[in-house]
Amino acid sequence: MAIANELMNPEFLQGLKCIIFDCDGVLIDSFDANMRYYGMLKEKLGLPPLTAEEKTYVHTRTHKEAIEHIAPGEHLKKAWEVVEGFDSTSLMPYLKRSEGLLEFLWWLRDTGFLLAINTSRADTIDMILEDKGLEGYFYPVITSSKVCVPKPHPEGVYKIMTALQVQPHEVAYIGDSHVDEKTARASGVRFWAYKDANLEAQVHIDNFWSIKAAMQRCYKGCNQVF
Repeated sequence: MAIANELMNPEFLQGLKCIIFDCDGVLIDSFDANMRYYGMLKEKLGLPPLTAEEKTYVHTRTHKEAIEHIAPGEHLKKAWEVVEGFDSTSLMPYLKRSEGLLEFLWWLRDTGFLLAINTSRADTIDMILEDKGLEGYFYPVITSSKVCVPKPHPEGVYKIMTALQVQPHEVAYIGDSHVDEKTARASGVRFWAYKDANLEAQVHIDNFWSIKAAMQRCYKGCNQVF
């Protein structure tokens, strides 16, 4: 295990060609937006506020899984009626691009790294990327609607590796949850944990400035210089 900083052992970066990003909690801070959305849903259903367990669950799972979890049984039909007409753009002010992310992406792209997304989101990802100035950095962008089985199943990562023609040992997956940790493990790629020291990861990232500084020491034109 290593902490991402300028003193990090460069061996943790050896052979890396592709970085896959989770969206919520990594590319963007969406916790407040998700709590408002799912809290609104429970309120309209006449249910108690989100519990601590429910907050963690809805923030890391697909939209479908989250709704089925917090609105089971007789509430499920009405829940889908409520969210069907919901204006997702109303949550945009509560979504924040992670600090230092854009500068990290600029450097990764200019250095020659392949960048992709594997997210539990479905049809809102394009709107978020556009609104937060993140369009054009990632290919492919794999959402829960583009796979048969969502995370932590490795299908999404497999699709990315196939599209980019890279092997598992050439890939790092940056995530912030146990779901992401399990996804990386199941697909055989490196797992880099973002802002959660309790996750089991090869590299722990406190912020994007620190991982950028660590990688700048070791890479030039996607070739290691140590």
